[in-house]
Amino acid sequence: MCAPWYVPLVVLMVVKNLHVRDMEAYLAENVVARVCIGCQANPRPQIRDHSNIARAYAALGKEGIEEVNALLRHVARDDGFAEVSRVSADTTAQELPIGSPNEPGILRGWAQRCGRALAKLKTRAVLGVETARAQVQTILKTVKEHHLFAKGKQAKRQVVTRWLTEVGQVVVQTRRLGQGLGERRDRVTHTALTTLTTMHEVAKRLIPQSVQWITTGVVAKGKIVPAGVTQARAIVRHKAGKDVAFGLPYLRSRLGGGDVFGTLIRGVVDASKMPLQALAGYRKIFGAHATPTLLVYDRGGYAAATLRALAREGGKERGIQPKGHGVGHVAEAVRATVRSARGKTEGIIGTLKTDK
Repeated sequence: MCAPWYVPLVVLMVVKNLHVRDMEAYLAENVVARVCIGCQANPRPQIRDHSNIARAYAALGKEGIEEVNALLRHVARDDGFAEVSRVSADTTAQELPIGSPNEPGILRGWAQRCGRALAKLKTRAVLGVETARAQVQTILKTVKEHHLFAKGKQAKRQVVTRWLTEVGQVVVQTRRLGQGLGERRDRVTHTALTTLTTMHEVAKRLIPQSVQWITTGVVAKGKIVPAGVTQARAIVRHKAGKDVAFGLPYLRSRLGGGDVFGTLIRGVVDASKMPLQALAGYRKIFGAHATPTLLVYDRGGYAAATLRALAREGGKERGIQPKGHGVGHVAEAVRATVRSARGKTEGIIGTLKTDK
């Protein structure tokens, strides 16, 4: 296979949402796939295996994948498959496979990650690693003490307070390990030190949040949920049967015709500003001055400042459901389109979050 074939091959894999092994089998068996990558004239084409496909996909990178997706949306618009004059957006939480988080569980996850990194450094006979590993074991024993023996709010608070002191000691000890190694860096050592450095950053944010919870009983804004995925948040939903979701907040936007794009929301989710973020995401794809004729969002995005900003940007119809007795900003004839767009957006978000 010559190098130019990799471009349509990766594009086809992105469109079909196939794994590299599935893509290898698809190329070997499907005539349409051969036509797509331009090798239909060769009776015996040399089809690369999954490892070559994986390297081509990795070389493309995240930015390359985003460019491919943007190109596909332009093609869909030009061929009439996507109606870019209508955009319907909504936020969602991609929940992680974790239980309801609590302070002991988060700190235990932090200690376990440090312990695995220290175990790697032990294989390299790093001086001082045993002291740090002993301190990590102390933290894990304190977890058991909290679960089994701490009875009552005051006793649990004392255990968590001691815990934070032990976490601080691990941070100090592991930082000294990195300083003592100097320029000695092989692959195993580098990986272990990278993990420890990441956990230092987690502790830097987590300890003040834990102190606030201990002293005031109020959960800090942007509270870390698991130590391994620091972007995850506790997202208040106020929905029947599920008040809080634990995971990654996303903004998803749907074009007329069904194409979807979106982004991970950084920081606190402010629903009143999400319509403006949806417009920014739309312009990132279609141009700095592109504006949809109709922008649809639920009542969470209904705010006077947001509506004025959308009006200044040139949006003709602002299909944001009003709160309470507020007045809608779309004509009567457009309201059916707004309701339809909202329903389709909810449906496609539900589909994206399933394994299928």
